[in-house]
Amino acid sequence: MLFANAQTGNPAIITLLSPSRRGNIYAMPSNCSLNTYDTRTTILSNEEVAEAHYLLRCECAEIAQHARPGQFIHVMISQGPGMLLRRPFTIYTVEEHEITMLYQIIGEGTKQLSEMPRGAPLQVLGPLGNTFNLTTNPEPAILVGGGAGIASLMLLAVALREKDIQTLGLVGAQHRARLLSVSDLESIGIAVHIATDDGSIGHHGYVTEILTDLLRETKWRRPTIYACGPHGMLAAVTKIATDFQVPTQIAMENRMGCAMGVCLGCVCPVRIDTDRFEYQRVCTEGPVFNATDIAWDVF
Repeated sequence: MLFANAQTGNPAIITLLSPSRRGNIYAMPSNCSLNTYDTRTTILSNEEVAEAHYLLRCECAEIAQHARPGQFIHVMISQGPGMLLRRPFTIYTVEEHEITMLYQIIGEGTKQLSEMPRGAPLQVLGPLGNTFNLTTNPEPAILVGGGAGIASLMLLAVALREKDIQTLGLVGAQHRARLLSVSDLESIGIAVHIATDDGSIGHHGYVTEILTDLLRETKWRRPTIYACGPHGMLAAVTKIATDFQVPTQIAMENRMGCAMGVCLGCVCPVRIDTDRFEYQRVCTEGPVFNATDIAWDVF
């Protein structure tokens, strides 16, 4: 592993090798064959797209070239007090030399990020983590996104449509003002079903209730499910997928320290058989896992 000088302003190549993933037959291996760059970039735009949610666009040709669905970047926001560690953000979209990230204001770090103007410098490490595996999925595909979790599924949605795979989007939010990505999904030909906790738009209830109804329909009996969102939602998706015997890949979102597999701050429990589990790193063995491998009862 080669660590780059983050102050040089020049992209530095970092080769990350991770151990083999026991039991995860769906997710593609992590950074074994992909180049990772630590580069200083410039913010091109940083706009609020929903209540407390922003879409940041920056020029980063190296990361854009190598990014794959499900991967993320690690961003240094500030040198100020309490800002020592970088923050992980999923790669939302890529276009030639640019990448975007869709993020929610949660704490001081993301609040500072939301206030950074066009032209501000940003130190970015990526792409990191493993990817969704499209080689095993039969048609059709169902994307299930809860809150800002839908951000992890947008690059995947583009890849599915490029393969001409029938894809349906299920998007959940607390209320209308926090609804994300619907127009982006529809713009690439994906029909979207909406659920809000308060019923302000779409189904009044959880997005997982829509998923259950869909899987009862004949045309959606044997899809592949791809999901990202709060842990409670992912646990519910896993139970539904198990009941209907539908293969499911999920992107986990955990707090991270180093994002290189060293600090062990982002681990999640993964079953190695019916009675035992081990902790695996979301940043390295993940963030994409086979849903039924996660030991949800341990969370």
